[in-house]
Amino acid sequence: MRSILLSTVLLVSIPSIAQYGSFEASAVKAAKATTTIVVLDAGDSPYNRAIMNAVKSEWKYTTGYEFVTVAELAAQPMDPAKTYLLKTAKVDPVKFEGTFLTLVKGWKQKKGEPLQQKDNAFTSIGQEQELAFIMIDPKAINEKNMSAMLTIYLKHLQDYLKLVEAGKITDKATADRTYSTRTRLVRDTELLLAREHVDKSLPDAAAIATQYTSPNKLVGLVDLTAAVEAQDRALTVSDVILTGDHKNKHCFKRVFNAGTGELMYLADDAAIFGKKEGFIDVDLKNITRAR
Repeated sequence: MRSILLSTVLLVSIPSIAQYGSFEASAVKAAKATTTIVVLDAGDSPYNRAIMNAVKSEWKYTTGYEFVTVAELAAQPMDPAKTYLLKTAKVDPVKFEGTFLTLVKGWKQKKGEPLQQKDNAFTSIGQEQELAFIMIDPKAINEKNMSAMLTIYLKHLQDYLKLVEAGKITDKATADRTYSTRTRLVRDTELLLAREHVDKSLPDAAAIATQYTSPNKLVGLVDLTAAVEAQDRALTVSDVILTGDHKNKHCFKRVFNAGTGELMYLADDAAIFGKKEGFIDVDLKNITRAR
């Protein structure tokens, strides 16, 4: 029997990006023939309910799926013939700790090799096992009714896997280029910016309009999640994750298509001393000027 330890040591390092994964088409293609083990939090949580619903309605990349809790995973060895959808936690010397929704390929564990986890996120899984990952905000999911975003994240992971399998993404450069080519298409949609996702330097819709003249609307989080739940392809939605605090805050910003889950814009900034804590004028200019 295998134990899962609560980690108090240094977490696995965050790559320099908050999403992506493997660039090996063969590994990604091989994963399609597996059953995916979806790992749930210990106990009941909005995350558990949302990820179960999202997987049941949207997970199509592998042949099937099963649900297990963190505790149940402790009682079974990792299976090289399966994939695992779980949360991982990593740290970066500059951008600090983050939590990721990660698809992992199983492996044959060494005798006595434990899986370490902290707050239901695994901290000891090697980067070589990761197929696709995206940074998430468990607190927003569990406490701010943002669980609908898990459907977006799940669609994004599958979109990424398909791009790698097709040979369209082969390294970070091609990944960056792939997503940057989508940015101009944001202007063909109505961009929903949650008030909570916009920096205080853009205090209202009028300030946003001076920087971005394509269709947009400043909305509350409830309206943003409603658009995600409606899966309207004519809408794009903002997403912001803050890591660290005070002198070491970092802000990760993304725009997704509300219907397809496609990642269409990404950027990140140091958010030091209360500045750049969300979308700023530069982000809106980048979307406006994208070609």
